[in-house]
Amino acid sequence: MNKPFPIIPSQLTSSTIRSSEFQIDLFHLRERDLLRRFAEEVLERQSLGESKESTFILSYQLAQDLGRAFSERAILKTFMEAESTLPAGSLKDVLGLLRSMYAVICVDEDASFLRYGYLSTENASAVRKEVPKLCAELRPHALALVSSFGIPDAFLSPIAYNWIDSNSWSSSQL
Repeated sequence: MNKPFPIIPSQLTSSTIRSSEFQIDLFHLRERDLLRRFAEEVLERQSLGESKESTFILSYQLAQDLGRAFSERAILKTFMEAESTLPAGSLKDVLGLLRSMYAVICVDEDASFLRYGYLSTENASAVRKEVPKLCAELRPHALALVSSFGIPDAFLSPIAYNWIDSNSWSSSQL
């Protein structure tokens, strides 16, 4: 957190978006900036005579965004640490895809990346376009990933095995 603020490229490419360095830099940037904004807002409100309790209540949006930023960065870091312990190979590759999917979904779903200007609308659009690409790459591994959690088949619906058959007219009439 004491390093200089990371610089986000003005044009994001697929390889940049999937880069763990870019992802952690972006998450650090958001968390550090939100912490700064939150501290400034709390101090400003207190200097105007607001109580600490009132100040925190009035700053709830920043507090909520900051909590989410902290949690998501911690999860991303855990992904990266687990990935770094693996030897090169298919498991490391799949974990890298999952890490990228997690990071991209976090960025796509959290309005603070646009609200506070961490990403331009063009870069946010590039991130959004990466989701279906990652889904397509993860699709062949989906059953193995679900199986790796050890969830008994009885708890999985038929859709987990064959979406087309599960949604066909004959099965829906049962």
